[in-house]
Amino acid sequence: MPKRDRRLFTTEVPMWKVRSLIQDLGRIGGVTEKLMARGFNPPTPDAIQGWYNRNSVPGPWSPALFAIAMDAGIIENPMDALIKDFHLERKSARK
Repeated sequence: MPKRDRRLFTTEVPMWKVRSLIQDLGRIGGVTEKLMARGFNPPTPDAIQGWYNRNSVPGPWSPALFAIAMDAGIIENPMDALIKDFHLERKSARK
């Protein structure tokens, strides 16, 4: 018999448009150059390729990626990089 799920609320993990951001920033080399221009010691190209393949960015690097994407004019704010909105839907009005 399966165990009962004891979570009150299921977690919603945000899905970001990481592949399109990396592609629009000039692929791996462009991301590396832009991170270096902002004063960061960028991760290895293999790590950035992993971000592209997984379509996710490690938490500490997400503000830096969003900052260079905003500077490049690709997004206006980090919420523009979400694949879908995870806000709760409103219930229909009660009768």
